[in-house]
Amino acid sequence: MINKVFCIDDDQITLVLCDMVIKKSGFAKDVITAQNGKEGLAWFSAYFSKTNTGPKPNPPEVIFLDLNMPVMNGWDFLEDYLMKYAERIPETKVVILSSTVNPEDFLRANRYDIVIDFINKPLTAEGLDELKENDQLNGYF
Repeated sequence: MINKVFCIDDDQITLVLCDMVIKKSGFAKDVITAQNGKEGLAWFSAYFSKTNTGPKPNPPEVIFLDLNMPVMNGWDFLEDYLMKYAERIPETKVVILSSTVNPEDFLRANRYDIVIDFINKPLTAEGLDELKENDQLNGYF
């Protein structure tokens, strides 16, 4: 089981549904959320700026990322994340979770090594079962 996933989506209902499905299916113990890419980056900034002397909590192993969001979309988040944080937590992988039907989005997602899957909304237990079979996650299950 994965310890922590991070869901970034502007739709509150999608975030609640993801939390329920992820926990109920035994995919992850903890789910954290952000409502746009800017909030997602702020979470990572705060995570890496913590100066306490105790051990740092584990980062999320998987980021479920929506593409079409206000303030900062998924692609912009991904670019900033890659520049600032990806090398510091190379075990964290990204799964695009989107309702897009634009073929360009699928092609673009394939250009990123960190993106391990592209799932159409809504997130389902079946979709998570398939994701558990991903070579880059099978050590968790």
